[in-house]
Amino acid sequence: MNDTVKRKDLITAVVVTVIVNIIVIVGLYFHEPWFDEAQAYLIARDSSLHDIILHWTHYEGHPPLWHLLLKCGITIGLPFETALKLLNLIFVEAVLLMIEFFSPFSRITKIMIPASFYLLYQYSVVSRPYMMLLFACLLAAVFYGKRYEKPMRYTAALLFMCLTHSYGLAFAGGIIIADMAGEAIRERSVGKMAARIIKCKKLLVCYVFLLMGALAIIAEIMPYSDTFAMNRVVASDNKGFFACYLLSWLFIPSENLVTSFSSEIMYMSEEANPISELIAAGIISLIIWTILFMICKKRRMLSEMFIPYACIAVLTSMYIKPHHFGIFIMYMLFVLWTAAEKERITLSEFTEPIKKAGMSEKMSRGIVLTAVIVFSAVNVFWNGMSYYNEIKKVYDPASSLAQWIKKYDLQDRTLLTTWEKSDPHIFNGASVASNAYFDKNIYYNMYNGLSFLSHVVCTEDVFAEEAKEISLHGAPDFMICDVPVETSYVCETLGFNEKYIAIAFTGVGDRIFKDKTDKTDIYVMCTAETYRELYGKDYEVQTYKNS
Repeated sequence: MNDTVKRKDLITAVVVTVIVNIIVIVGLYFHEPWFDEAQAYLIARDSSLHDIILHWTHYEGHPPLWHLLLKCGITIGLPFETALKLLNLIFVEAVLLMIEFFSPFSRITKIMIPASFYLLYQYSVVSRPYMMLLFACLLAAVFYGKRYEKPMRYTAALLFMCLTHSYGLAFAGGIIIADMAGEAIRERSVGKMAARIIKCKKLLVCYVFLLMGALAIIAEIMPYSDTFAMNRVVASDNKGFFACYLLSWLFIPSENLVTSFSSEIMYMSEEANPISELIAAGIISLIIWTILFMICKKRRMLSEMFIPYACIAVLTSMYIKPHHFGIFIMYMLFVLWTAAEKERITLSEFTEPIKKAGMSEKMSRGIVLTAVIVFSAVNVFWNGMSYYNEIKKVYDPASSLAQWIKKYDLQDRTLLTTWEKSDPHIFNGASVASNAYFDKNIYYNMYNGLSFLSHVVCTEDVFAEEAKEISLHGAPDFMICDVPVETSYVCETLGFNEKYIAIAFTGVGDRIFKDKTDKTDIYVMCTAETYRELYGKDYEVQTYKNS
């Protein structure tokens, strides 16, 4: 009987692995990389190792491991999209194999986890370091149970977490603190907890090295005073830190598993959700926390449940967009994995509390089954819509912009990309991303000639000097902007008299997130004369008639 169960588990794992691989590869094939993906590649391609490790980390806010791995792909001659997608696919494969073949979960759970939105689409198709971070979290979960017997591999996994992302730093730190706090609570003595760690000299030495490594990484990514993200957080007039901290507990969990109230293009601190959405998400989040509480309380793991997420929530309260929300899935998988290693999670753990409320066994099982079906159906729907839109629509206009520029051999013409009024060093995202398809920066007004965003805050005095220098080069042949009216502001600011009234090219973009898409179109503007030179005909001004 046991051999039959193992055989069925193995067959299920193989089938799930094959199906997920096929789906992800299809998504990667159709996906057009956007600014975030291109930014990391451009830093890796056009910066020295010194600047990747010691300079740009202060402006990017994350450790340089992802950039260094991309650098390896670039060094062996892989082109932009191949290097980016292949690297991410490696970590997708690693995560999938760990869940299907090495996790302590039940067969149905191993089917459900890869079907979740953040695993099947967001972190598999959009190539950023988040799948690498998830892999590091799962490694830490695997080694957690024998941390005292084999501390080197456990602390190496935690250091790996620290090296992947700033969220990984907070998460790893929270795991260590929770481990110590939990041990002290179980022993009812801080002294006994400390004595056990000191007695295990290997673990103590590993913890010391981990602390030194974490502090070095923190120093490496600590924002400079002129870092854009830090100034954005400080200057924010939206939700305060404590409101966002509360939302990290009562909004993000629901957004991972059931609800879809967020816009991918907005920070959590900026989005104004209706009170009905906040209440709904809060109720669902409380249910999720209640389930985790029941599982962890039975295994005396409440410190391990609360403290790591409390540390993560400090960062999510300062800077987070919906594509970052998946950090909760990583946290939840770590907690459930370590809990299941202690004692297998069974269906009765969920049905018994319902039965105590007066429900029958059949009704209790029905409620749990309904919850599973709702979660699965919602995530299958999100994934289905995301992959459908990925195939039918253009995720980002950068690649089509680059193709258009190459088609008309315009890379050596004067191209100007527009910027945000709040900070002239924040340029049009699609313009920056299009640089990844060329050997060098093609826009003559990018800060210091860089091909990527520096995220260095631009003061009024600095911009005055830069504007003067741009003006000396003369008016550009083409302007790339988010909306055509931006050209008026640019001409006024730089003192150009030309009228950029002709739309030479429109790049269509639809940022995909769950069942939604947000428009991210871009426009290439030029004068009527340049348009005539380019296309051999006069530009016809678009008119709209009342129907």
